[in-house]
Amino acid sequence: MARDNNKEKIIEVFSGTLWESEMVKSLLKDAEVESYLKNSNLNTYIYEPIQAAGVKVMILSSDYEKAKEIIDAYFRNMKSDAGSEELE
Repeated sequence: MARDNNKEKIIEVFSGTLWESEMVKSLLKDAEVESYLKNSNLNTYIYEPIQAAGVKVMILSSDYEKAKEIIDAYFRNMKSDAGSEELE
């Protein structure tokens, strides 16, 4: 059943650096969740892109639960990987 995207609300699901936001957008694309970046052009002029924050990942509100699950799992895995590297 097709969605009527014209009536759906667009919401922010994540905000971070340009690098983090691009990663989240890529993960969502792999899961077939449409998204786009907001404020990404502002960060192209900042000298240190790792410290540039405020890039928002925007999605349709109907995709929120799926997207949030994907994002939360990604950051949980990042934290657990970082913890295991410290033990080595």
